[in-house]
Amino acid sequence: MNPKTIPDNVSKGKYYFSKSLEKGLNILSLFSRNTPVLTQSQIARALELNMTSTYRYINTLVEMDYLEKDAKTKEIRPTMHCLVFCNNLLRATDHFRLIKANVDRVHRKHNISIDVVWVVDDTIMRLYHREADETLTYSLPDHSRNCLHNTALGKAYLSSLPDDRIADKLGKMDLIARTNHSIGCRKALRAELRKIRRRGFSMSEEEYLPGLIAIGAPLIDPVSGEGVGAVSFDFSVLQHHADEVRSKYGQLIVETSQTLSTLLPPDTKR
Repeated sequence: MNPKTIPDNVSKGKYYFSKSLEKGLNILSLFSRNTPVLTQSQIARALELNMTSTYRYINTLVEMDYLEKDAKTKEIRPTMHCLVFCNNLLRATDHFRLIKANVDRVHRKHNISIDVVWVVDDTIMRLYHREADETLTYSLPDHSRNCLHNTALGKAYLSSLPDDRIADKLGKMDLIARTNHSIGCRKALRAELRKIRRRGFSMSEEEYLPGLIAIGAPLIDPVSGEGVGAVSFDFSVLQHHADEVRSKYGQLIVETSQTLSTLLPPDTKR
């Protein structure tokens, strides 16, 4: 429609405003760490929608693979596809550009492989990766599950959580042994997390992948003060020794995590 036909008392922005899109985005915005699962009735009440309209919006998001609905319980939750979509949006923000600039600076100065990740439930989502020149290290996929206990990134993140949340996560965690060095005992993992808290950084010595040594530190949400992710430096055992990594890069990984934490977008829902 020609913009000239818009009534004088209605702005162009409001005239072309999509109420359906607004409602769909409002549904997605209801989900958070504290509210990972909702029902159709809860969504309808929260947004003051009738059940028919709510069903239509939810079904559209399910068909687009942004939400999933349990056939038995009727519980609705975001999908992995939604998580990847949100992570990609985050990569387009000014916060990401500032994080990228700081990681690139550390990379240029020290020529080390660096990973920056978010953690959502038991899934590590890679935000940014820089590979060292002439390196033999391994690059994480965009998202990885069941690796909070056997990666420097995962252990750093876990160590930053309150004790009750650690206990909850460890109670549900499947301690998969990826190598002979992986921690397979909850008691041993708790002891490891206490050690990480004291010194400020984590180590993974061929626990996730043979030949890979990593040192990590948590990323802390600037509002809640809780861990939301981690940063790691990654090395090959053919080029570095664990003791060397610990002594040479311990302070640097802590300083890097502190700098990156100040650049995180504050999440007031956490």
